Amino acid sequence: MTTDISNNKFNKWLPLFFGVVLAVSFFLPWVSWADVKVNGAAMSTGDFFKASVAVSGPENPFPKLSFTFYFFWLIPVLAALTVLFVLQKKKVVPFVFIAGALSLALVTVYFLFSKTLATDFSVGKNVSGMLKPAIYIHAVAAAGLIFTAFPVKSIAPKIIWLVIGPIFAYSGYKLGEKFIMSETFTTTEKVKADYNVDAFALIKEFMSNDTVTNKKYREKMLAVNGIASAVEIKADSTSIIKFADSTGSYVIFSFEKKQFDKVKQIKEGDTVSLKGVCSGSIFSEILGMTVISFKRAILITTK
Repeated sequence: MTTDISNNKFNKWLPLFFGVVLAVSFFLPWVSWADVKVNGAAMSTGDFFKASVAVSGPENPFPKLSFTFYFFWLIPVLAALTVLFVLQKKKVVPFVFIAGALSLALVTVYFLFSKTLATDFSVGKNVSGMLKPAIYIHAVAAAGLIFTAFPVKSIAPKIIWLVIGPIFAYSGYKLGEKFIMSETFTTTEKVKADYNVDAFALIKEFMSNDTVTNKKYREKMLAVNGIASAVEIKADSTSIIKFADSTGSYVIFSFEKKQFDKVKQIKEGDTVSLKGVCSGSIFSEILGMTVISFKRAILITTK
């Protein structure tokens, strides 16, 4: 009888332990993309896609929905409330359920996105090499919070909350992938460019006032002329051309497979003219430079 009471008290203190671990691990590095470390809070702070673009990965496909990422701040907030409620000997449900589900959803997104970087963008050799110990610790803490939630004793609701986050995250990620893949690139050849600009002048314009310049060029068709500073051919036959200035800032054009035969002839130092839809600029505090990305790109001319 004494042992049962002791164990019961011990189990009620477990949410405090898992809550502390969850809150701390949220701010630790979860992944490393080409030596760029990204912590769990990066999705909420807006640094997640900045890091992706910095390693030549994809930009945010739904920039207008970026505000939804702020919901992940609930993870450390609810973890802190869990600790407080345990100390006050109050019920921790539903805080632990929500914090755990959000955490496991976020872990799923980091895993899937890292897999995309490895397989489609040749960033890193494999997913396991990108994941840092903190992401595993966070996942275990999230599962631990859900399973030790009190006063809930039934296992059924705990299992539901354990899987609901990853299911929603996986489904949303796959829908996003399908949307991106369904974007048409044939219209680029038919649409007249809204602006014809020099690559270095474009970088300078973005660096001088990115707010005004993003408003001017975002989602507009641009023809950009300059000297290719880098040409990258991916394993899946997709390709990238960059225009970089002396500050390290650059313009990056992403090409689909159907442009491969044209782009593969381009070499570093060639003068090229490209056309694509401007996705806007991102200033990477990690690398201290501005990155201007383009989608639906095609090669116009080369010299």
